[in-house]
Amino acid sequence: MQLSLTEIPDDFDLLLSGVIDSFGILEMISAIEDEFQIQMDLALLDAEDITRIGPLARYIAESATRR
Repeated sequence: MQLSLTEIPDDFDLLLSGVIDSFGILEMISAIEDEFQIQMDLALLDAEDITRIGPLARYIAESATRR
């Protein structure tokens, strides 16, 4: 699937679309924590939201502004 950044919908699911697998989720979380210097509290996210672009981006933005 080829999409430009402007074409990726808010509800695009990285796991269901095959972009990442379960191990990739762990790698992604680690990379996000390192890049944004945040500690992700996964209890604050619905399980589905961890792999959906929009909810994940909003969570990262909110977490980054709280630190």
